Amino acid sequence: MGLRQQLADPWGLVAGAVTGTLAGAVAYAAHAGAAALVIGAGVAAGGYAVKAGAGVLAARHAPVGGAGPARPAKGSPAEVWLHRAEKSVRTLREQTAAADPAVRGWLAEIGADAARTLDELGRVAAQVAAVDDAAARIDVVRLQAERTTLVRTLFDTPDGPARKDHTRSAQSVADQLAAYARLREARDALVARLKATALGLEGLIARVAEITAAAATTGGVDTTATRVRELTEQLDGFRTGLAETEAVSRRALRG
Repeated sequence: MGLRQQLADPWGLVAGAVTGTLAGAVAYAAHAGAAALVIGAGVAAGGYAVKAGAGVLAARHAPVGGAGPARPAKGSPAEVWLHRAEKSVRTLREQTAAADPAVRGWLAEIGADAARTLDELGRVAAQVAAVDDAAARIDVVRLQAERTTLVRTLFDTPDGPARKDHTRSAQSVADQLAAYARLREARDALVARLKATALGLEGLIARVAEITAAAATTGGVDTTATRVRELTEQLDGFRTGLAETEAVSRRALRG
């Protein structure tokens, strides 16, 4: 992905905006007043530029032919479910290769649909990685402590310029915590969809085994078309669900 594509990446905007908001809150807490807005905007732009530059560097060092979408952190729930889905698709290919020629063409159709579903799953997993990266930039523990301190300060501060600054600081901290909550909610929805789809792909393995077994019996081939249609419809449902979850998460993150 080149610099232009990196700059157009909406997840870069998420990370940059979160970083800038955080810097703005710190400046407000230090009574920087209106200057905090400038600081926050500057850090947001800087964070956005760093993200875009890092993406370009990563792309330059990617294997020839492309490494595909970014993967979630190794060992994370999203990575575990993605790995299981990949294993299921490999197993489906092996089942197809070993199947009787009479049903191999039917099974190849299922395998192709499963591969397309895995591509969509990879995109959602990359979205999880982006959300995790953005959430990791927010120091929730510190923000919660600052919120507690600001609430106490506001209680003891009379009306005037100082109270207005403290109020703006408290609002900035609250906005960042709300942004973090949205990130976590979006991540949980994405991971839940990953899990459901991965388990669904695993279930296909047993269904395909039934098809191959039925084909080995008299008249078994006659039911293959119906069974394959049911599985391809199921795979269509998986892809639709993945696309819907991804779209909902993007809308939620745009606030």
